[in-house]
Amino acid sequence: MFVVSKKLACLRPILTRSVTTDVLRIGSVTRPVTPPIDNDQSLIPILYYEKNLFPPSFIRHLEWLMKKDKLGQDALFVGPPGPARRRLILAYLELTRKPYQYLQLTRDTTDSDIKQRREIQNKTALFINQAAVLAAIHGHTLVLDGLEKTERNVLPILNNLLENREMNLDNGQFLVSTQRFDELLKFYTKEQLDKLNFIRVHEDFRVIALTLPPLPDYKGHSLDPPLRSRFQVFQFLFL
Repeated sequence: MFVVSKKLACLRPILTRSVTTDVLRIGSVTRPVTPPIDNDQSLIPILYYEKNLFPPSFIRHLEWLMKKDKLGQDALFVGPPGPARRRLILAYLELTRKPYQYLQLTRDTTDSDIKQRREIQNKTALFINQAAVLAAIHGHTLVLDGLEKTERNVLPILNNLLENREMNLDNGQFLVSTQRFDELLKFYTKEQLDKLNFIRVHEDFRVIALTLPPLPDYKGHSLDPPLRSRFQVFQFLFL
């Protein structure tokens, strides 16, 4: 069991292995930690949780993030610029052994950067899944950095993914939320849904976003109210 205690000035994770799974406890919250499959090993961050360097004030942030993760909710960290917020998220993903996909949002981000890009491979045009689609299909955590820079043309895509867990892809496929896909399986076979190009969104898919405070000192757009409402918001303070 990993133990991250609020009472310790120096964080000391302790690991006790069981036959099939481990358990991570941060403060009063616990969750099982399952080993990732081999293909996802390279997507798990490492060396972000240093017991001698990790600030004790981060413990309540980790505990809050784990609560939202267990509830299946997406999280939004609002805080000043710098690497501290990303380091906190990557440390949590390292402790929980969760693979992640990273998407940096800018004013130049288009729907192709979120969904699929068309590439030429062996003289054949193929649609290549991007970070958001890969995370949704395989159950990874999608880290959206720079949410305040999101342009209006990509807001409908992000809103639909966050609220409904759905996305219409350029190659004709369609991402369907876990609950809706499982409901369809009561009336159709898996083969029939595959012919319809329906893809099930993994139940472990989560989104963690980063944004700057809405202050004159920071450039960017104020968050669109529908987009803001998709997240559980936490004000990040580096104390």
